[in-house]
Amino acid sequence: MRTIDVNLVKDSYKVLYADIQNGIQTILRESLEDRKIAIISDTDAANNNMDELEKALSSYNSEIIKIILSPGEKNKEIKVAENIINKLLSKKFERRDIIIGLGGGVIGDLSGFIAGIVHRGVKFINIPTTLLAQVDSSIGGKAAVNSKYGKNLIGCFKQPELVICDINSLGTLPKRDLLAGYAELVKHALIGDAELFSFLQNNIKKIFNDYDILQEAIYRSALVKAGIVMKDTHEKNIRAYLNLGHTYGHAIESFYKYDGRLLHGEAISIGIVMAFKTSLKLNLCSLEHLHVITDHFNKVGLLTDMTSLGEKTILPEKIIDLMRSDKKVTKGTINLVLPREIGSVEIRNDVNENIILDILRETLDN
Repeated sequence: MRTIDVNLVKDSYKVLYADIQNGIQTILRESLEDRKIAIISDTDAANNNMDELEKALSSYNSEIIKIILSPGEKNKEIKVAENIINKLLSKKFERRDIIIGLGGGVIGDLSGFIAGIVHRGVKFINIPTTLLAQVDSSIGGKAAVNSKYGKNLIGCFKQPELVICDINSLGTLPKRDLLAGYAELVKHALIGDAELFSFLQNNIKKIFNDYDILQEAIYRSALVKAGIVMKDTHEKNIRAYLNLGHTYGHAIESFYKYDGRLLHGEAISIGIVMAFKTSLKLNLCSLEHLHVITDHFNKVGLLTDMTSLGEKTILPEKIIDLMRSDKKVTKGTINLVLPREIGSVEIRNDVNENIILDILRETLDN
């Protein structure tokens, strides 16, 4: 059982790489015994993982409350969170009780958000079942829902008690969902581990067919995320590095209103390429760096522009307006995380908006 210790000034926790049964068994019995345990999941994750989780919890004298949603980003809404909270309170859910998020990033964000605000905070266990959630969103304590003004604008910091990453849960995922998670995995290599990117380059043809290679990549990617979180828990400085590709990507997602045509990881792979293009215009990185990352995404099957989406009416001005609504904007200025080379980035708040518009036009016209 591999473990990452996320050591924080307050609310430290472990990320376990184990099956669900063994992961649950690491929890002190008195922490689960005689409690209400609310499992928030979606139909996809529940169909593939709920039986194992319930079996793991069966030896405890606990009341299980199952809340199963339909899949999709549409669940990250304040109204959905309110409905779930009302259901929990109607069942006399108490401060001593526990919420378990079983699913991908949407379920983890929603469950963590609810755990952070109901009774001013209850215990939260995260069991991420997608690649994106295992390498990224399950680590760090960010929990949020979306607003009509943008993604993740209503939220809180809620550290989990435990994260259980079962790689076997990835076996049921469609290839498109695996690729979406892979974009975040690559992001971590690009911001802080050039050797990991070399590992990915060398194993690009077999990473999704060899669980040992995939497990190693997940673990090393999560180490980058955990290391940054431990240095900057509340995103005062370097944690913003984790937003590589996200200022562009979130705006593109918002444009499509999370309707399923574009997955989060696909928007991020496009956004990362746009960040490299921006760096190139500012002479921060070389053309070779742009070619390497674009070629990597193309080979693995990730999007690098928006032409395949079939949208002919996207105006660059609309995307940049959405970028101005991003939570990372400061005094109306768009902040961008830009690569200097593979494994190194910097934060810039002085990029002329005409340059950003040029990048958007290039990406939309490809």
